[in-house]
Amino acid sequence: MGINVADWEQFDKLIDSLISTGRFSRTKEPQRYLFGYIPIDIVPFGAIAGDQVKIGWPPEHEIFMSIIGFKEAFENSIMVRLNSDPELDVKVPTLPGLAVMKLISWKEKYPERAKDADDLLLIMHEYEQAGNFDRLYDKELNLLEEEGFDTQLASIRLLGRDMAMIVDKDTAREVSSILDAETHSPYNLITNMIRERLKVGSNFETINLQLKKLKQGFIEALA
Repeated sequence: MGINVADWEQFDKLIDSLISTGRFSRTKEPQRYLFGYIPIDIVPFGAIAGDQVKIGWPPEHEIFMSIIGFKEAFENSIMVRLNSDPELDVKVPTLPGLAVMKLISWKEKYPERAKDADDLLLIMHEYEQAGNFDRLYDKELNLLEEEGFDTQLASIRLLGRDMAMIVDKDTAREVSSILDAETHSPYNLITNMIRERLKVGSNFETINLQLKKLKQGFIEALA
């Protein structure tokens, strides 16, 4: 979970408010909290980072975490109302924004964040059904034809394009670098995806092709 805050004082007030409810507790990891037994990462971004693309956790500021992609995901998020009385609106990242953050988070913490690889694969596989099936036959028919009317491959390539459309040049460079590296040996991302999923159809060749389509869509949207 990304929290757009001005400084560490504002972030600390938020955390103190959560802890005071008695439903949240701290862990040894500075960004991780427990909601009951559910682990939740709460990462500050925005003005708190200044011109940097990473934050250093207080008090020593020796533990750093990348926040590349957070700003773009926030700016392109959608508002969801969680409660009407009182009103509680929360910004939720779109799937392209979430895919960008999952990819970068996986790379930064490899091999500790294999779950991010599985989450990215889930987004890739379900993007077709996330309001994009009709879009392929309407506005993206040329793309669908190029993929031999394979709606899953076409939707994954479309996801890559949508990811590229929301990122700035620095984030685009980082995402391109990761996708380029992970479609070649030693295939760490694909290996993590297969190990986490362990389902029929999660074989190397299939996922490798899908990741290449994600990369293709991302790069062609930047051209």
